[in-house]
Amino acid sequence: MMSFGAEADLHRKRRRICEVKVISLRELCRAVIIKNTGLRRLRKARKKLPLPQHLIDFLTSDFSFREFEAQSLNLSRDMRVHCIYPTRSLLDNSKVLLKCINAKTFNSSSSSLLLKRWAEIRHKNIMRVLVLFRERETIGVVLEPFSPSLYDLVHKYRRAGVKFSEELLWKMLHQICDALWYLQRCQIVHTEIQSKTLSLSKSGDILLHNLLIYTPSETELNVCVDGKYSFHGIYVAPEKIRGERYSSKQDAWALGCVAFEMVFLEPAFPLRPGGNIFETLNNIVHGVSPTTLNEADKNRSDTGDLIRSCLMPDPWLRPSIEDLFHFTRERMRQTRPN
Repeated sequence: MMSFGAEADLHRKRRRICEVKVISLRELCRAVIIKNTGLRRLRKARKKLPLPQHLIDFLTSDFSFREFEAQSLNLSRDMRVHCIYPTRSLLDNSKVLLKCINAKTFNSSSSSLLLKRWAEIRHKNIMRVLVLFRERETIGVVLEPFSPSLYDLVHKYRRAGVKFSEELLWKMLHQICDALWYLQRCQIVHTEIQSKTLSLSKSGDILLHNLLIYTPSETELNVCVDGKYSFHGIYVAPEKIRGERYSSKQDAWALGCVAFEMVFLEPAFPLRPGGNIFETLNNIVHGVSPTTLNEADKNRSDTGDLIRSCLMPDPWLRPSIEDLFHFTRERMRQTRPN
């Protein structure tokens, strides 16, 4: 004879078998579309699917955080500060980055426009937003994953005692200029240009991180902080320190700082633990050049000239990003193997 406990347990199992998970037609259609196209090709698929555009938009919107599974809780400092999580999409099993933003910080029209414009960026050297959605008071930004940062690569090269080849150096500088010139033409400002916001793929292509990763910004000074919570370097232009408004010449300054770091394997304006940040800021404002810049390799005089021109304290004396784009393209072609 079955005991009361065993009978109750059997009854619960029967109830679970009979229960059917309710899935809306919209969720089912979206799951089928994404499973067949993949999140990374979703935007292209929207244009190619033989359905009205408004219907495609309806089916592929209204995502939820429950459709993404965290892959690791062992996060770096930057990921914790900016609420970035390596996740797996349960819809197509792809690895992506999930950025969480408090919706209250984007309640103005200007903030909403910023969010929309960065989500729509399409450039081969800028990280793409795959999906943008809102659930209650949190905005979810799904981005394509990226390789280790240029900052990590510089440290690796420094420890190994090797330098970037001239061919790779000019290729990276040209691709950074290409991305920055694209943003300027779109009238979009990237306020976090530094070695930590640039990645290098296995094919040697630069990827500028989407600004939404660092939104809202941790600091107005655009400093690079290492894993031990100490400052690594400052990339902010002199006029920004003086409180002046943004101009496109600030991008040239940031490019000069990044170029210096790639050539000398150290930041142009470093900050060490216990160092005086105000002294470094004062040197930047008064045009005190990095001492190692005068020791530039004679075989790389063009890179030294580029860095000097970008780090001019007077913004009007710096080259434009468009000029730098053409200059780096020519140097890239000259150093390319035949």
